[in-house]
Amino acid sequence: MSINPSTGPDAASQIKRVGWLHFANDFTLDFLTPLLPAGVGVAWLGIMEGFADAAGQVLKLFTGRASDRTGRRAVWVGAGYLVNAVARPLSAVGLLFAMPVWIVCCRVADRVGKGIRGSATDALVADWTSGEARARAFARMRTMDHLGATAGGLSAALVAWWLRPDQLWMAVAALAIVAFVVAWLARGLRDRPDLEPASSTAPGGWWPRSPQVRRPLVAIGFATLATKVSPLLVLVQVAGLPAEGSSEQWPLWQVCLGWAALGIVQAGASAIAGSITSRVGAAAMLRLGWLAAAAVFAGLALASGAWLIPVGLAFGVIAGLTEGAEKTWLADLAPRQERALTFGAMALITAVAGLLGNALCGLLLVHWGPQVFWLMAGISVVGVMLTYGRKID
Repeated sequence: MSINPSTGPDAASQIKRVGWLHFANDFTLDFLTPLLPAGVGVAWLGIMEGFADAAGQVLKLFTGRASDRTGRRAVWVGAGYLVNAVARPLSAVGLLFAMPVWIVCCRVADRVGKGIRGSATDALVADWTSGEARARAFARMRTMDHLGATAGGLSAALVAWWLRPDQLWMAVAALAIVAFVVAWLARGLRDRPDLEPASSTAPGGWWPRSPQVRRPLVAIGFATLATKVSPLLVLVQVAGLPAEGSSEQWPLWQVCLGWAALGIVQAGASAIAGSITSRVGAAAMLRLGWLAAAAVFAGLALASGAWLIPVGLAFGVIAGLTEGAEKTWLADLAPRQERALTFGAMALITAVAGLLGNALCGLLLVHWGPQVFWLMAGISVVGVMLTYGRKID
């Protein structure tokens, strides 16, 4: 990844360090996540994921504002990653003693860690980069995310195949080793020293006041109603895969392999996304990606059987291409004194929109069948239309 000469080798070092933190974090996350059904029932999974994600996303708004007010990013990033690194291996206690409540608490603590660091991490990357280097940096973060997720998913598949269910807690406890790596990486994080502290100019309030980011936030939020629909959950329902308890149900190791396959696809797309975004611009990249998402939704409405698999993988490619572009677009438009707050606002908006979009798609899928994906395609197109406006690019 090339770095803007004005930021020098320090920027390259910081971006690489944050990238490896992304890798280590997603390795542990995607190692643990597909193993959780061994200790947590379906009902608990729903409660856990819903509450944990909501807590983390709301916290991003508060920590983003705090980061802008203090002008500090690195301390929030390091603290959040350390909370993640400690909470995940502690889930082994719940697996060992069959305590789903303990696992749920660890999951919530994990999402709290993400809420602590999320907005500040994006702001730190934006502070250390500019221009084309910024688009490449955000794409690099997503690539490292997906590579870590792939490695974690493959490792989980191997562990699930090798160990008995009552032995999985040992593998989860071993994630403590990664915690030491995360602590070492976090110690080297630094705020960019030549930037004026944001605290003296940071506006009050709990929402970005800059007019430049209002319409982009609306566009991203509206498009998220469709583009953040879970492709795996949707494809399972559309394909009519065997219900829970069926003798034909996928074993745990195959579920882990499917998880890893999606990570590989998204990592490959993210790897080239930075170069494309730096050439065409973040707004144009999102428009192209959301239009492509509309085409994929049309494919979901028309395809059936095995054809749904490549269509679902295509959706993963689009996700990999556009994830970094959303943050690059906002980073370019938001003033530095509101940068972390803007990322927090985006996290909250996309969380709410993603929840509504998944609920809407799931409910209508029961009554309309796959034809509901035409609605998702239309929402994606409207999202593209909302990106156009004066002083928005």
